[in-house]
Amino acid sequence: MKKTAILILLCVFGFHFIFAQSPWTREKGKAYLQLGITTLSYDAVQFDGNKLENIGDYSDITVQIYSEFGITNKLEAQFILPYKTANYDNAGISQSLSGIGNVSLGLKYKLSDANWKISSGVLFSANSIKKDENLFVSSTGINANTFLPYFSIGSSHNKWYYFGTIGYGYMDNDYSDYLKASIELGYNIIPKGHLMLVLDTRNPIAKETAYEKDAIQWFSHLDRQTYNAMGVKANYEFVEGKFGANLSAFGAFGIDNAPLAPTINIGVYTKL
Repeated sequence: MKKTAILILLCVFGFHFIFAQSPWTREKGKAYLQLGITTLSYDAVQFDGNKLENIGDYSDITVQIYSEFGITNKLEAQFILPYKTANYDNAGISQSLSGIGNVSLGLKYKLSDANWKISSGVLFSANSIKKDENLFVSSTGINANTFLPYFSIGSSHNKWYYFGTIGYGYMDNDYSDYLKASIELGYNIIPKGHLMLVLDTRNPIAKETAYEKDAIQWFSHLDRQTYNAMGVKANYEFVEGKFGANLSAFGAFGIDNAPLAPTINIGVYTKL
């Protein structure tokens, strides 16, 4: 039951929370597939330490496929395919852009399967986005490749589970590297349902030149993005070990270079 809940933690949607990873891995030959949607709507952002309001109505919708497969009992592969639709409306101007976002591939290896589970992995997010610098919504993702190695440790006890993850994001195209960390606490609140609390943080390490010179950025995908996000997630498995659904909402504080609005996430999944 606890492993069922923890799978959901891998599949947090949206460009903000793709990093969340638990120390548990898929068994050899086992697979997991999830389809989700994340919505973000805003008319205010925190930009270079200043709050900008009434900048127009932005909407950012991401439909995402997340999959994982057990190569061995200790090694897991992951594939993430996002498709984004972005819209902007203001003073009679209406623009939209749709296309593939930052496609991601990952590997995770289980280092310890004792009481405390320990894993290490890497996630590569490709610069596979669609771009149009003539639009206010000028891209469907981050205009850079990202290489993110990470380390995760966690455990469970009775109806509780808990884990933490820390990683370092290396970015090309003159984008700033960043430090990412997350903590997650989950509880088996009903026989087939879990409730989870999440803290996810991102802080830039270096200030590179993409922030000033890259025209393929808009408020959803600025370089030097900073936040401390808090979220609540719920999961219910309709058919145990086969099919389930989840819902989550995230807000944040300590934001810079990012929209000032919560994200809402809905997903359905199957295990094969």
